[in-house]
Amino acid sequence: MKLFIAFLLSLTFCGSSFAQEKEAELLGPDNWPTTVSATVADLLSTLSAADREAIRSAKKDDLIRYHHGWGTGIRNHYGLWRGNQALIEDACHEPCHPDTASNRIIEAVWQALQDEG
Repeated sequence: MKLFIAFLLSLTFCGSSFAQEKEAELLGPDNWPTTVSATVADLLSTLSAADREAIRSAKKDDLIRYHHGWGTGIRNHYGLWRGNQALIEDACHEPCHPDTASNRIIEAVWQALQDEG
């Protein structure tokens, strides 16, 4: 049980570290990616080996744990709350809530890591 709790805490802290690294420098509208694939490529280029492994080893149903740490960083950094409608619509294939779009981006990063093997 203690090991399981330690694992959950490490996932929480990993999610927070993702957000803190990216929130320091918010992109302006001229630099916003407009596709999920471009956003995933940017995110993958910034993840440490440990963060990549934490995401890769997570179950898809558990990705919601990243909503408040890493997801907040994604929403802020990539302008999902500041008008990046093109990225939102690419993530959801229609207008949707920024929270939903960031969850789809997290799932796309997870899938890219699964595909890497």
